[in-house]
Amino acid sequence: MTLLDKKTGRAEPWAALQLAAYSLLDAPVEFTEDGHIYTFEGVVLPSVTQILEAEGAVDTTFYDEYSRHRGSMVHLATHLDDTGELDEDSVDPVIRPYLEAWRRFKRESGFTVEYSEVPMMSTAYRYAGTPDVLGRFPENNGPARAVVELHEDGKYKLVPFTDRRDTNIWLSCLAYHNWKANNLRGKKQ
Repeated sequence: MTLLDKKTGRAEPWAALQLAAYSLLDAPVEFTEDGHIYTFEGVVLPSVTQILEAEGAVDTTFYDEYSRHRGSMVHLATHLDDTGELDEDSVDPVIRPYLEAWRRFKRESGFTVEYSEVPMMSTAYRYAGTPDVLGRFPENNGPARAVVELHEDGKYKLVPFTDRRDTNIWLSCLAYHNWKANNLRGKKQ
């Protein structure tokens, strides 16, 4: 199986940690879209993105509201396309080239989507996230974790993440995040 993340720009280094975190997710979790909240048995779980942002691994200074919205719409269009629910007439012309890049990637690589945008949690580490896509390359002949950069010209680039240390670094971020939550409550962080 391959875990893929879709980006509407360059694959930033922190994406390796994001994918390492997603690779440890192993159970369904309740997800509330409004507020982006993951819960398990009534307990709110931190998300992968929240943890990475809190620990300074994600640089959000170059994101603006427009790029965030565009990325969300690309994710929605590609998800609906993967699940066979996309209404072609509903795709905004700005989003269409990204959708075409995703389709081209699947066609040219032979990648098949098995799960798309399924909220999950790590039962061992008690955090949650929503991986973009879990699927397979023909004959399992692809990376275990990668980003597919989708570009506004309809092209794509596959960026594999193969460093085995990524998972250890993710777990270090998670451990530090949890330590802060348990030891620095009410104090300036």
